[in-house]
Amino acid sequence: MGLLLLAVFLPVLAVIFFAARRQDRLNRAMADIDRAPAEAGYVGPHLPGPF
Repeated sequence: MGLLLLAVFLPVLAVIFFAARRQDRLNRAMADIDRAPAEAGYVGPHLPGPF
């Protein structure tokens, strides 16, 4: 019975673990982008254009 539970839940926990690590890396990358200095003359998608 214990091996059956392990066989069912171990892959599920592994998927959750790897998804959480991937999300953490994505969150860190997005935070680094937010902290980056703005380039001169760059108009981001959230800012109005030059017209």
